[in-house]
Amino acid sequence: MAVSDPAEIAVGACGKVGKTSMPRRLYRFHCLGGGDAVFDLCGRWLSSIREVRQQADRVALALMIGVSCQDWTMWFVDVRDAAGRLVLMRAFTVVKVA
Repeated sequence: MAVSDPAEIAVGACGKVGKTSMPRRLYRFHCLGGGDAVFDLCGRWLSSIREVRQQADRVALALMIGVSCQDWTMWFVDVRDAAGRLVLMRAFTVVKVA
């Protein structure tokens, strides 16, 4: 099951922030915990670590909302760049549910 919808992936070489261009990089948001995993096969193009953190939170929330009656204390979002290097690990327990 892919976490990101291919229709939602932003396509482009860079994002504009003020007058400087920031490169957009592909990140994959895998959810792991309790011996289970949900792999992000599509990824998402983002240009800052802030956007990466926000997307990790959205991915965690989407899974928590989509699967009820689950203990999320052992789950985390494992964010990897296009080369497979670890960028961020975000525990589901730190995600604020509104």
